[in-house]
Amino acid sequence: MMKRILIATTIGLAALTAGCTGTTGTATPTPTNSGSTPTSGSDSASGLEAIKPCDLLTEADVKTLGLTYPGKASQVGTSDGCAWNISGNGGVRAGVRTKSGVSDLNLDGDKITDTKVGKFDAKKVEAQDGAKNACTIAIAVSESSSVLVISNLSLSSEDTAAACDRASKAADLIASKLP
Repeated sequence: MMKRILIATTIGLAALTAGCTGTTGTATPTPTNSGSTPTSGSDSASGLEAIKPCDLLTEADVKTLGLTYPGKASQVGTSDGCAWNISGNGGVRAGVRTKSGVSDLNLDGDKITDTKVGKFDAKKVEAQDGAKNACTIAIAVSESSSVLVISNLSLSSEDTAAACDRASKAADLIASKLP
């Protein structure tokens, strides 16, 4: 099931990239965590439920990554998400899973590495489900919640390292906004 969701997300990002000529919408301020204390367990999961996926990257973050602002909200399976594209070269999707921790996900790729993103444990999945143009960073917000940051390049690309570089940069920016 997760494999189909990630393939659908990759294809969706590619289609979004190919078909998008521009987006419209109203910019909304991104909440900050200044003055808050880190939480864990179910507090993190409930804090995650309050986050709108498109607020995970600010306009400045998106421009730093070379993506188009604002992102487009979408739901794939049980993941509420937001996708930002790069004209002709894929994009990034952040998917929030309030009821699935990283250990609950079926992560499959050419290489899976344990890593840290901000204060969180994470897994880096290179060439998710064999897609050489994609990379996923699965951030463990709590044992029962996670955020997936999926980066893909154009369908003709096989530059997994570039996809992982983009995913890692986006994940670092996103982690700073997580509960």
